[in-house]
Amino acid sequence: QRQKALTRTGVRLARTSGALPQGQILHQGFVKPREAKHDADLYRLYHAEAERIEKAGGRPVRVVLDFELKRNLNRDLAGLPPEEQSDEARERIAERHGLRFVSGKIPVPDLRIEYDTADMERKHVDLELATRNYRPRALADKGKAGFSLYAARQDAQRLRRVLDQREITAEILAL
Repeated sequence: QRQKALTRTGVRLARTSGALPQGQILHQGFVKPREAKHDADLYRLYHAEAERIEKAGGRPVRVVLDFELKRNLNRDLAGLPPEEQSDEARERIAERHGLRFVSGKIPVPDLRIEYDTADMERKHVDLELATRNYRPRALADKGKAGFSLYAARQDAQRLRRVLDQREITAEILAL
């Protein structure tokens, strides 16, 4: 199956349409071509979660991809002077980016959707597309970080068992 991406003309057209929220980043071509299938699955994941948001009366307004979150997070982490590098400082930086400090790390989701609730409050949901290749600890950390976890139907049950064994109360939604 052939993968498709925005062309330079497509990006230009989208930017001049006036339909994009302020700050929405667009890319032409593939950022990481070897991850094209994963990215296509993230597109399906976005639509599944956007439907849930809309059913609750909300409206998605912006999408932030993992590498954008990592870039901003790493910029702030790199700016920490050596004498200030501590778990507390990393936790503050995580909170500044709407993330949590878990097991000595700052887990970053595959995708963040910023949305307006029915009450016009701006919120976000962090989404992770889990696969059968996930190590139990990594999956547990994503659950502890508060991410909404999605998995392909054939993987969802196995991954739920992993979380149950680790006594993590996180739901894995089938994609």
